[in-house]
Amino acid sequence: MKKMITFCFLMGSFFLLAQFKDPKISLQKDWQTSATFKGNIAGQPITMYLEYLGHSGWHDKVFTVKGWYYYDKYKRKIPLMGFYDGNLMLYNFASEQDFKQISDEELFCWISPCPEFSNFTEFLQIRQGSGRSQNGIMKYHNKNYRIQIYKDDLDITLRNEWLSLPNGKKYNLRTVLDEYGGNEIISTFEDKEENRILFYFERDSNFNKQGFCGATEPETGYRLLTFDKNWKVRKFQVYSTNSCLASVFFHKEYQTKYNFIKAFYVVHESTLNLLVVNLKNATFSSTVMRYNYDPYQHMWVW
Repeated sequence: MKKMITFCFLMGSFFLLAQFKDPKISLQKDWQTSATFKGNIAGQPITMYLEYLGHSGWHDKVFTVKGWYYYDKYKRKIPLMGFYDGNLMLYNFASEQDFKQISDEELFCWISPCPEFSNFTEFLQIRQGSGRSQNGIMKYHNKNYRIQIYKDDLDITLRNEWLSLPNGKKYNLRTVLDEYGGNEIISTFEDKEENRILFYFERDSNFNKQGFCGATEPETGYRLLTFDKNWKVRKFQVYSTNSCLASVFFHKEYQTKYNFIKAFYVVHESTLNLLVVNLKNATFSSTVMRYNYDPYQHMWVW
């Protein structure tokens, strides 16, 4: 029911309030499912390509990958398959049947360490560090060779959302807000003092599907980014309309006289609040309506 209400509200809001969005401000989503890496093995330049294969069933950031790498000098692709759990474990096997043993795994790398195989031709292990390049080893014919990957993040499923602004600046909301994505521009506002962008968001509670809040309805609500006149971020505010993490859930919509003002009753723990969203000036406010409120006794009644 909550999802249907959210959907209907969003569709109506986008239709009525497009006039409050500056056409010079846009949001482009670039949710990755693959990546190309440059690096070297034992000092020899290489190119590696990996794509998402399937997640573990436990965690969105624990998944299998497949792809290839080649030495830039020869450009002969060497097939790879393996696991990502924050680090990369990649195998090259002699036969297709050997590759299948990786895709047959179900609960890999979560309740136990990633599976390790001994019948490989090559084994590449690359660890995620904090620098701009990542290091590891390749095992080949009982010898170890140093690997270096020239990239700051080994994750190939990054949820990039690029916010383009009138002065040419561009921000990635993945680094400004969080890595979950799910943002949509609702309205924008500019005055002599500051600029504001109001977003609606719908996102996972966390990447762990079996953990706390993992199987609940999505987190929903509003985010307000405030900038100075040069579009430098000043502050970030958020108000949830549904959140397992913050113990907030949508109660019902309050009808206003204006199509640019939306209002919602939301319950936070035992408090009933009225959230008012002004799409014309990209602001929101919250007022406590009742304390010690039991939503199950007053469901849909006001």
